[in-house]
Amino acid sequence: MRLLSRKIKEISSILYRRLLFPFKRLGLEMSSKSIMLPGSYVKGTHLSGRNYLGKNTVLRNCFLGFGSYVNNNGDLTDTDIGKYTSIGTNVSTVIGKHPLSRQVAMHPAFTISDEIFGFSYTDRTVFDVSQERTVIGNDVWIGNNVLIIGGVKIGDGAVVGAGSVVTKDIEPYSINAGVPAKKIRYRFEEEQISSLLKRKWWDDDEALIRSNISRFYDIEEFLK
Repeated sequence: MRLLSRKIKEISSILYRRLLFPFKRLGLEMSSKSIMLPGSYVKGTHLSGRNYLGKNTVLRNCFLGFGSYVNNNGDLTDTDIGKYTSIGTNVSTVIGKHPLSRQVAMHPAFTISDEIFGFSYTDRTVFDVSQERTVIGNDVWIGNNVLIIGGVKIGDGAVVGAGSVVTKDIEPYSINAGVPAKKIRYRFEEEQISSLLKRKWWDDDEALIRSNISRFYDIEEFLK
């Protein structure tokens, strides 16, 4: 019976995504003035407006800020994304953790009563697998093929180079790359970064940004 129930859920999910969700996707595009390419899918996710989701991008339990995009084959879960953030192709969050000390076996069947992989040896949960949400700030640029460990925070204005693995929090307006990702330098001077974080230009409405777009071309001109 358990196998039959699982297969029924699988078939229902496939039919929903292929037959019904395209209509919901159209509604989401119209209501949020967004672009969602074929194969993109969202579940429990809020689109704030003027968003872009590339082909086969999946967002589960996420918040996508105004103007932000996730390019092709993105796979993000339990993630809050700020405004005007650029996320490249094949970017994923790595969700889940395993016990690394004391517990002899790391497999969930030994530590979690829920039979999430089909079976369990314990009738009680002895390891907490819950994680904090991943937070990606405003005006962040994340390159292609980046892995982000669940629960980390990437500060406003930060850059993560292509192919990096983000294992810890990243400072605002810092440029980072590598496996694991490490800080290379800051984008601006310390006082300029402080001013930008106080200014929070990403909260301005579109009309104000449009009328002052020439100021965005130079940091010194912008901060005058």
